Amino acid sequence: MLPRRLADISNSGGWRESQPPMPKKESIFIQLKNFLLERFPSGWKGWLVLLAILFLAWKLAISLGWLPSLTFPAVDRNKWQAVFLANGQVYFGRLREVNREYVLLKDTYYLRVNQQLQPSQQQQQQINLVKLGNEIHGPEDTMYIPKSQINFWENMRDDSSVTQLIKQLMGPNQPK
Repeated sequence: MLPRRLADISNSGGWRESQPPMPKKESIFIQLKNFLLERFPSGWKGWLVLLAILFLAWKLAISLGWLPSLTFPAVDRNKWQAVFLANGQVYFGRLREVNREYVLLKDTYYLRVNQQLQPSQQQQQQINLVKLGNEIHGPEDTMYIPKSQINFWENMRDDSSVTQLIKQLMGPNQPK
């Protein structure tokens, strides 16, 4: 039996057994390192497997939209975007990346120029903002656009004429 010390006396006056010191809590990085070292074999094969798993997790996170894409700049989801296509058309809406080849434009609007059939002395054009979906063929309010057909896109300011008109047309059921 070990010799007793003054520090071993409990508050109740009796002797208590010495307790080992509490182990220090390991950081999350040390716990992760220990977990990986226990699960993967040592040597280059284990590290190769780990790198393959990390690569696949990274690609999955990009495809699910958790990380920004390397092929398309990050889009501000709180703003409206103007998308300028290679054929000269311009669409307005909420732009989202779908995958490596396509983007999605929701809440889509475009400009329509109304011209008179019989031209008169004064050639006046009326430009209207039209919501996608009101055409004769009845498309949904979503466009999938190949990235190869996009010249560029821009975020629109909240005080722009187009954004203000979209907000008027949408009324109270505006998406965030």
